[in-house]
Amino acid sequence: MTYGDWLGRAHDDLTHAQTRLRSDPAVTFDDIGATVFARHRVYLRLAKLVELVTGGQPARSDIDRDTVDIALQTHAGDHATRLYLGLTAAARVARRDAPTTAPICRVGRHLDSAAEAVAVAGEILASHTPPMKEPLTPEGIAIRAGAGQKAALADIAALTHDMLAIDAGLPEWLSSSHSLAHDVYAPVADEARWASAGRLTQLSHQVRADAGDAPSLLHLLEMPPIPGGGRAITEGATARSALIAARDWMHRNAGDVRAVHLATATQAGLAISALATTHAAGADWRSWSAAAHAASQLHGTPPHGPAVDVARELGLVARWVRPGPARPGQLTTGGPRREAIDKLATVLPSLAEVLSAAAQKAARHGNFFVVGRRSLERVPGSLVYHAVARWSVARPDHEQIYRLRSALYGVGASALASAPPHLPRAAPRLAKLAFAATAGTEPTNRVGVAVDQAVQQRLSNPSRRDRSHR
Repeated sequence: MTYGDWLGRAHDDLTHAQTRLRSDPAVTFDDIGATVFARHRVYLRLAKLVELVTGGQPARSDIDRDTVDIALQTHAGDHATRLYLGLTAAARVARRDAPTTAPICRVGRHLDSAAEAVAVAGEILASHTPPMKEPLTPEGIAIRAGAGQKAALADIAALTHDMLAIDAGLPEWLSSSHSLAHDVYAPVADEARWASAGRLTQLSHQVRADAGDAPSLLHLLEMPPIPGGGRAITEGATARSALIAARDWMHRNAGDVRAVHLATATQAGLAISALATTHAAGADWRSWSAAAHAASQLHGTPPHGPAVDVARELGLVARWVRPGPARPGQLTTGGPRREAIDKLATVLPSLAEVLSAAAQKAARHGNFFVVGRRSLERVPGSLVYHAVARWSVARPDHEQIYRLRSALYGVGASALASAPPHLPRAAPRLAKLAFAATAGTEPTNRVGVAVDQAVQQRLSNPSRRDRSHR
């Protein structure tokens, strides 16, 4: 499941929790504590999503509520900072010790499920952009560069709005569930009233309105796959996972790339680009053909360790795409196979950039050798001359390295030329290429679409409470 799937699941659970507030009181007093703690977890994990999207902690989390009120009222800071302050302030009051049992009532169960869904979405983001570390994938670089940030904050604001609707009815739910709850959980009820009736509701609308029609790029994120090491490839989804896993490994371990990786990856790129449809971004088969020819002229020591599995994965992808020689226009029929190859083509722009950077770094380490001109040499005491090849180490400025990188650069140039204008202009080249082919893609999963529809519906039909604040 994708990042958008888990956000949609959280939205569904929060919607169900809101509808159950009036009809489902807590079963026991401990059940109230478990439900309150589940609310606390949802807010904390939404704040954690803001950290992952923005690349760090936007503000201190120990700021008092009066200062947060001033920041929200005077528009101090950007949307991400103010949203983070509001979320951390709303989650400040909770029981000291986590409950030993899960919630029993349906309100608590839905809140607990929503907290888990937001946590899984955060794990997917962290697998691309780990906190306080360098991004692990090209998509992670794109996120750190700002790609999809506005839409991602709008998604968090939409879930925040769902929580504020729950907080609006939480004080009454607490008092009606148990006679002691009104006194014991008075601070929680006070925080719920502050959050739902304060500036946080207006801020959630502002964040979503500011996003406009920015594409929800992060909805398409999945957990980065791991090279499987020789698993059979029988379908397009497996081939795409294998290609992405190999690309990400070469991105993280550029110094361990060998000539066999470059040769096999460019052959796979040539096969995919030759069979993909003409409008597929990155499917520039002429550039891939030139890259494959240049890579075939490079030699080197064989890979070892995990690099062997990566080379094998690339070979399996190439064999699945092209059982025979690749020629432009070879595949003339449509169907699932054509669609699968087009999905593989979306990985090619970032793959080309990763290969280019890896080739230069590996050349600095002296991993490549090339055959120079042959010369005739005579063995002493013999009249026979032999043609002897002169081998040399291919440095970063070698002609073959230059040809390879120029061809790979052409793949990226063709992809960027057709990229939508929503991508950040100041982002690095790899950041743009990571989402260049998918920037215009709408989420196809049901729950991902549910989040988008819910945001649009709330923007066009504000609640009574929202209108009263205007």
